[in-house]
Amino acid sequence: MKKIVSVMLIAIMSACLISGCTGTSDKAENIGEPDIQQIRNICNLATLECYYHNVAKSEKKAEAGVTHIGEKDRKFWIEYTGIARLGVDMSKVEMKISDNKIEITMPEAKVLGISIDEESISEDSYTISEDGFNKNKITAEDQTKAISLAQSDMEKEVKKNKTLLLNAQDRAKKLIENYINQLGGATGREYTVSWN
Repeated sequence: MKKIVSVMLIAIMSACLISGCTGTSDKAENIGEPDIQQIRNICNLATLECYYHNVAKSEKKAEAGVTHIGEKDRKFWIEYTGIARLGVDMSKVEMKISDNKIEITMPEAKVLGISIDEESISEDSYTISEDGFNKNKITAEDQTKAISLAQSDMEKEVKKNKTLLLNAQDRAKKLIENYINQLGGATGREYTVSWN
């Protein structure tokens, strides 16, 4: 069973926003309107990482023929931590400003990437059934294929988890609104944000 432990990456976002909105009144006058590149950077920082306890399982069948007499079917599994990155495709975020009204078009959050926490794999991660007197070796290719299938299954599960995707979407929206509100406070303007 896969266990989900989600970790949100905000990484210094508050410090960046605060440092970008403090200083003398001359700096405040130079800040200007919200910037689309800043909005895209915020979406990048709002990425949600989910850690899954994953198990890659496979069975290597004994081959037929005289040279394979004594081989056994061998089962093996590899336990590791898989990482799913969820967020918004920054290149598709758009912004229109009309007076104090800001309209932001942002696509739905999606799976941005699947990876493996390399540190989670050790000798203890591998379990392999006994071999016969004629070796039916588990190769690196067998292991790679099993992990690839497990990662693919994990990605399918993450894509079905609407709650995680909505959390990633909401996190991006809140950070963008926070940026716009702080920028408005620094420039003396009050912005109204609408979403598409």
